[in-house]
Amino acid sequence: MEDKETIEKSLFSDTSAYLDIMNQPRHVSKAHTPMTQEDRAAQFSPFAALTGYHRLLAEIGKRYQHKKYLTADELQQIKAELTKIENEKVMPRLRIEYFNANNGFYEEYCGQLKRINQQSHQLLFKDTTEIPIQNIRKIKRDQ
Repeated sequence: MEDKETIEKSLFSDTSAYLDIMNQPRHVSKAHTPMTQEDRAAQFSPFAALTGYHRLLAEIGKRYQHKKYLTADELQQIKAELTKIENEKVMPRLRIEYFNANNGFYEEYCGQLKRINQQSHQLLFKDTTEIPIQNIRKIKRDQ
């Protein structure tokens, strides 16, 4: 047992200067009431380093529209129209209403179709615009 005490004394600081207070009960202030567990926990909880950031994200999220998925009939109509367009010799000018996944809004685009890419399921236009077929809501020929 003496070996253990010797090792402890060599490893740890000499606490003999505090022997008079080491076994005393914890001080309880008469001027301040004890802090509640909730308040004590709040001191150690994460804080918002960017004040208002979460509120801003929530507001932006509300402004975005949710993508409305087409019914089977609507999807069939779009696919039929694309099949007709694909079989034409000259690609037409189209007006397309589609969901822009980058900004979260429905947009209308008008442009000259270059080709339909069946592998990537996209419409490719002459001005390099690409629109995913699954995001299309309406297709009209633009005269």
